[in-house]
Amino acid sequence: MSDSNASRMTVDNDPASPECFVLSGSLNRDTVPYFWRNSLQQLASAQSDDKPLTLDLHNVGHIDTAGLAWIMNLIRDTKQKNIQFKIANPPATLLNLAKISDVERFLPIQ
Repeated sequence: MSDSNASRMTVDNDPASPECFVLSGSLNRDTVPYFWRNSLQQLASAQSDDKPLTLDLHNVGHIDTAGLAWIMNLIRDTKQKNIQFKIANPPATLLNLAKISDVERFLPIQ
């Protein structure tokens, strides 16, 4: 794609809600490898005792199976670390991919 934002993903922590992370851009095979390793560490450092973490996906413009795989691995890894999180504003593409892959029941949708 010629759009430079199509191949980028940013993760911003909401200063007003430290437990909320806003993902923006594309969540796909081109972007996932760049932030996969640090994502669990970033979530663990923001974990609060009383509130689950939130991944807000309202700014995600494109998601593919690599993005779904990242989310599924994040679910697995956070469970192992006793970190609770939920997904807010999932794009329709994510929901469709999860349904086709028969993993929609595992997504912690808010």
